[in-house]
Amino acid sequence: MVTTEYPYGEEFPIIKIETKLCTAEISLYGAQVLRWAPAGQQPVIYMSPKAVFRKGKALRGGIPLCWPWFGKNTEDASLPSHGVARISTWQVGSCEEGEDGRVRVLLVLPPEQELMPSGAVAMEIGDELTISLLTMDVPRTMPFSAAMHTYFAVSDYEQVALTGLEECAFTEFADDAVPHPEDPLIPLGHIDRIYHPVPENAELTIHDPAWKRSIRICRAASNSAVVWNPGAALAATMGDLGAGEERGFLAVETTVVPAENCMLRCGEKHELTTRIQVIPID
Repeated sequence: MVTTEYPYGEEFPIIKIETKLCTAEISLYGAQVLRWAPAGQQPVIYMSPKAVFRKGKALRGGIPLCWPWFGKNTEDASLPSHGVARISTWQVGSCEEGEDGRVRVLLVLPPEQELMPSGAVAMEIGDELTISLLTMDVPRTMPFSAAMHTYFAVSDYEQVALTGLEECAFTEFADDAVPHPEDPLIPLGHIDRIYHPVPENAELTIHDPAWKRSIRICRAASNSAVVWNPGAALAATMGDLGAGEERGFLAVETTVVPAENCMLRCGEKHELTTRIQVIPID
């Protein structure tokens, strides 16, 4: 069953999905998956209970989309950080439930400003979750970067391990970072890393023994990844997160970071994809 509801007000439509395969929620504001859980599983996507639904503000949790730039805009610093996707209301292009139980959703965002591309997000939602972020109608040669800033729900942030990045160089941006076990990565405290380069075929996997599962993240058209958690001290100061909430997630992002030097030319298209699978651990 697929319905549209308005639990946060008329300006924030939510597509709710309940099928034999999964439950999920998608916000048209931000084209953002808020929740997804395959049948019989703990939630895979974390959403902050203090997330603020207000126009112009990004939602804390889920899968925010940074598009069509990641970080500050390199051409105009007055434009919003991480682009316009996560603070725009997208339109439903199509929404269909297939006989296989999977729901296929297409959301579109026409150009909001002159010399901006148009965007679309194609989702297939079932016992796996696949999201493709499409950049189209590129009007000029432009630098491009993007991210799917996925907050993965975990039993305990400091009791999980992340594999698949052991051979990859990274830059740490957390000023108060503590040493982390690296093989595999066991996150501790504040972590804010950009890994680059990361082979496109690298399988990033979050191992969560307490919840008896692994979360596998596959990527396409991405040669980098971001790993982030604010740690206890910073989380306590964040009004839309709060003390203790940092223990419930690890953000592992499918990205095209500025260091990849991706340039899109007039008329080109780009499709950034992430596929998320839950693997039970016996």
